[in-house]
Parts: sequence; C-alpha cells; structure tokens
Amino acid sequence: MVDKGHVKSFLGLNITRDWEKRTISIDQSGYINQILHDFGMTDAVPTKTPLPTSLSLLKATPSDKRCDQLQYQSLTGSLNHLAVFSRPDISFAVSYLSQFNSDPTVTHMKAAKHVLRYLTATRFFCITYGYAEHLYILGFSDADYGGDRNDRKSYTGYLVKINNAPVSWSSHKQITVALSTMESEYMALSDASREIIARTQFFQELHITPLMIPVVLSDNQSALNIAENPKNYQRAKHIDIRYHFIRHALRNNQLSIDYILSTHQPTDVLTKALGPQIHHQLVSLMGLKNKGV
Repeated sequence: MVDKGHVKSFLGLNITRDWEKRTISIDQSGYINQILHDFGMTDAVPTKTPLPTSLSLLKATPSDKRCDQLQYQSLTGSLNHLAVFSRPDISFAVSYLSQFNSDPTVTHMKAAKHVLRYLTATRFFCITYGYAEHLYILGFSDADYGGDRNDRKSYTGYLVKINNAPVSWSSHKQITVALSTMESEYMALSDASREIIARTQFFQELHITPLMIPVVLSDNQSALNIAENPKNYQRAKHIDIRYHFIRHALRNNQLSIDYILSTHQPTDVLTKALGPQIHHQLVSLMGLKNKGV
C-alpha cells in the first residue's frame, strides 16, 4: 500500500479542502465534462432547469419513434452516478427518465439531453461541509401526489442534512397508489424518518452523539397530525403498515417532526420539475452552490 496523502479525487468525485476555513467541498465538474463530451453535448446551449415544467413523459406506444436503447441507458446511468454522489438537484429528473430504460423513444432521449444542457450551466455546483463543535441532524420530506401520469403513483423526496450540508437524499416513486395528498406526504415522512434514524445510528457507532433529537420537516399539516396523534388512526389504517414506523420512532424519541412552509421546502426539487426561479432558490436551500462562490 502507498500513502498518497489526502484524497483529491474518488470515482469522478473532486474533493477540495480549505484548511484555513476547515471545510471540505465535493463536486464532479470533470466527470460532467466527460459526459458532455461522450454524448456530443460539449457545445450545447445551457438551460436553467433539469427538465421543463410542462414536460409529461409517457410510455412508448407502437407508433412512437425509438432511440438507441443502449445509448439511452448509458446516459441515464451516467446521470445517476452524478445524482447519487453530489447532485441532488437532478435526482428527480434521473429517477423520472430511468423509468423508460426498457423502451425509450426519441422524446425520452431529448428530455435526457435536456438534463445535460442544465449541467453545462451548473457543472461547478458543489457541496461544502464545514466544521462544527456539535452534531445537528435535520431531515426534510415532501411528496407529489399522483405525479406519474402512467400509473398515478406519487413521488417521494427526502433530504438529510448534517450541520446544514446535505449527506443523503432520494427521489423515487412510491410503491403503492396514495388515495390523497395526506397519504402520499405521510408515506414520504415515514421514508425520511427511516433514513434519518439510520444516519443517527451511524454516528452513534462512532460514539458521536447529536446535539438534539433529529427533526424531520414536512409542509403537510395533515400528515404531521396523523403521525403524532393516535386518534387520527382511522384516517390512515388502510395505509401499508410499514409506513406507520414513524409513530414507533416518535414514541421512542428517536426523532421529532415539525412543519415547514412550502416556500422553504428544499425537497420540492426532488418530487417534480420546477420553474427556474423556484428551482434555484430551493437548490440553494439544499446546500448546493457554485464552486468558489
């Protein structure tokens, strides 16, 4: 084994330290440049959002023109690597586009390349982790009720921040069909609670104790009431039992839940395509910013 000093790059992830400010920043600008080159998008016209707000993709029909399936899968796979490592802002777009990997059309490919155009404008986005004396864990959860036109399932988005920087995030379609906005938000809240408890347990294994009980924030009052008040169980007893895990977590003081205004909910980016202004506002709240800014 050879000690090459502090890591500067790992699987396409750039790692930058500022010893004076005691920060570590991660970005994938070099990896993005390589993707743009591989798919002939180096000189693509930049765009301000990963997907247009008006976009509604459907499964292919016999009359639709197909694109190269292997190329499409390669593109969504490359984008997924970005979304998982350092770019939560494209997580919804990648999750959405990946649904069509088995039978993509030219429309799907055009949408995927729209994400590349967004990356040309945001290739230097980074996440910066700073020093703090105490550990503070904060989670956010959101859902887009019936957001998928193909099967009317809702989208879940959650984000976990530690000392105000994102460490874990997810954008995925819910496995069951929700019957109301409250149900979709409740299921998202439960998914977020499991993730935040997993993060808490990881730090406990390192003998690091959070400053206070982790908090999960949701912008849906009804979902919060269902989770906190057993009297409301009649309204939720038909929901898959695994989503009621959050009640157990609340009773055991493993976490707490609270309300956040929709305008301050960063996970809205993880559930749907948004307009340029609100998208960049929420991406900033996530903890993403241009490198060097």
